[in-house]
Amino acid sequence: MRAWFANLQPRERWILIAGVVVVAVIGLWAGVLLPLRTQSSTLQAAVESKQRLLLDLSRLGAATNVRPPGSPTDTTLVVLVDRTAQAHGLRITRSRPNGPSGVDVTLQAVPFDTLMKWLVTLHGTYSVDVESAQLSTARSQGLVNGQVSLHRL
Repeated sequence: MRAWFANLQPRERWILIAGVVVVAVIGLWAGVLLPLRTQSSTLQAAVESKQRLLLDLSRLGAATNVRPPGSPTDTTLVVLVDRTAQAHGLRITRSRPNGPSGVDVTLQAVPFDTLMKWLVTLHGTYSVDVESAQLSTARSQGLVNGQVSLHRL
């Protein structure tokens, strides 16, 4: 190989050396630098996405922990559920405590939309979540019967 290279004219040697350098630079760029740059962009986008998610979660956490002035924090869950249900115009057929932080509520012929607004209010304002719900349609359209198990977080 060395003999072959030595037999080339000087101009051919320079062209061959320049070609090898160009191929090495292109190989380095395509094999190392381009994948690193692409991976870096992908990781940067993932970091930005996670930062937005973290910001949204912190906002959501702050929103659920805020209680309006005068909200009952030491009121029993049964009283809280009855009071908020009446404020939303819901008629609770029966409510009974279920452990230290739970209550089972039976509803008959209540408007579904009103029921959902009440549950959202319980969750957002008083940190009361729905543990389970069994709903069925009532005779009239838009009304439901059912049982809802609630627990305080």
